[in-house]
Amino acid sequence: MDKSSSHEMPPDEALGRAGRMSELARDGSRWFGYMLILLGLVTTVFFVGQALTQGWIAAAFAWLYAACIAGLFWYVTRQRVVSRETPRITRAVTIAYASSVILTSVVTSTWLDDEPLWQCLLALLPALPCWASAWWVLRR
Repeated sequence: MDKSSSHEMPPDEALGRAGRMSELARDGSRWFGYMLILLGLVTTVFFVGQALTQGWIAAAFAWLYAACIAGLFWYVTRQRVVSRETPRITRAVTIAYASSVILTSVVTSTWLDDEPLWQCLLALLPALPCWASAWWVLRR
């Protein structure tokens, strides 16, 4: 072996360091799972608030929901470490989440206008893709 190489390490130490780096990268991308849990909670609170309140309080729920979504979007754009699966998951969750939010909004404002219990139960629908994806991200 050449004497110019000053950084030699045994194979087991190299594997240990590689494993630690992989774990650090995986931990750095866990923020995405926590963000999905928060998005599901915020969405559920918004739809329950819309079902149980009226007037300016319902409008306040709408503004708070919009502010939370904007804050989460800002937070996501600031993150540097993501896993390889994050872009694929993001695309699928975005489509499922947006579709379920639109469906829930239409159903609760037209067919279930006077049924707050069913509106509150339906408020869980948009959170399901978020929570399922969060479970998938955080279990890895």
